Amino acid sequence: MSDSLQHNNGTSSPLALDDGPPAVPDHLIAHDWERFRKATPEEIDAVVTVLKSGHFSIAQGSGMPNAEGLEKEFSEYVGADYCLAVNSGTAALHCAVAGLGVKPGDEVLVPAYTFIASAMAVFHQNAVPVFVDIDPDTFLMDPGKIEEKITSRTRAIMAVHIYGLPCDMDAINAIARKHDLKVIEDAAQCYGSLYKGRKTGVLADAAGFSMSPTKQLTTGEGGMMTTNRGEVYELASKVRLFGELADMRSPDRAYLSEQIGWNYKLAEPLSALARVKLRHLDELIGGLQKNAENLTRQLQDINGLITPVVPPDRTHSYYLYPVRVDPAVLNLDIEVGKLRNAIMHALAAENVLVILWQKVPVPGQPMFQNKLAYGKGCPWSCQAADQRCYEVRDYPNTIRVLEDHFLLKGLIPPNGSELMARYGDAFRKVFQRLDHVIEHYDQTHQYVPVEERMG
Repeated sequence: MSDSLQHNNGTSSPLALDDGPPAVPDHLIAHDWERFRKATPEEIDAVVTVLKSGHFSIAQGSGMPNAEGLEKEFSEYVGADYCLAVNSGTAALHCAVAGLGVKPGDEVLVPAYTFIASAMAVFHQNAVPVFVDIDPDTFLMDPGKIEEKITSRTRAIMAVHIYGLPCDMDAINAIARKHDLKVIEDAAQCYGSLYKGRKTGVLADAAGFSMSPTKQLTTGEGGMMTTNRGEVYELASKVRLFGELADMRSPDRAYLSEQIGWNYKLAEPLSALARVKLRHLDELIGGLQKNAENLTRQLQDINGLITPVVPPDRTHSYYLYPVRVDPAVLNLDIEVGKLRNAIMHALAAENVLVILWQKVPVPGQPMFQNKLAYGKGCPWSCQAADQRCYEVRDYPNTIRVLEDHFLLKGLIPPNGSELMARYGDAFRKVFQRLDHVIEHYDQTHQYVPVEERMG
């Protein structure tokens, strides 16, 4: 009997929770498949060349040639007129917020389901994040819920492309035009995805990308801001370098700060590394997409499991692969979060790489509930008219997805069809024994709902 036939019959074997053999053999996950984070000879050569040169950052008369090269090459990759290389994705978003003229006390709309950096970038401009609920099918800001959050102080909308799927940018941009607002893409998780044939990074007034350790284009830390507007680029450049409007290659730097600015430069060794990784980015994303499509075929017919929703007008780059569970379809009288946790527990025993990401809605985090961003409650208390409150129950879809979904890892090449098939076996094996899986979880764990975790 062939190996493929053997593993397809694996659903009849005991659960790994009961000391049965795991559906995913140890050898498929024992090695480090995420080797894209480990330097190749090409990457090592690029970084060592910079180290030997002694030119690690800005130098009078020389500027930052690798950062400038990265900016040119990434601009070409996304189709933008301008790119600004910075030292983190948060810095990239802050440069976008500042570059678009957001001022202290202004409000910026942010999805309630995202990483805290999306909101932190707004705080860095002494502005106020205001949250919008999401579409539970896509995990993205729901355009239908935006206008109810707009006030006379709203200045911008930050559309966050979660897990590698672009937001509905035509709908968001139309609302922005109607209310004379700016739009920012948080594309930290969304390299190379297409929306109506255009890449993320050119779908709004400005965009921010991250190069942190988990990203498809990673340098450990780093980021890039893109825009097609020269005035946004110029203002963001001042934010990057102490408020100076500086020519990086000038032999006589003026050292004149025109405004407050930060030190957001990206070091030359990291810029050199990013340039090499950028050359291979589409190959990596293509491998992720192939594995995700394969995995979806494996999972899409499992009753009670919802695979990623990808609208026909866009592509998904699968920074992470989300799945949702639905106890109603299964006729189970159980809290959805408990069912999700029980399934994750059983899948982990089967050697499936499962994780959770955010644990509470961003507005449910203590800094928003207690309004402690700056001293004495700023930016809220700094605006006499501000009565903004963060009632977590205003975001029911965010709470819902925090309870009903989890994420799969291991889709990164050179993983391929064999692991995806074994993942499929593991899911079928677990879903065929859900009563026992839930019972086992009840005996070994205590489930705590999202709202209780927030206190």
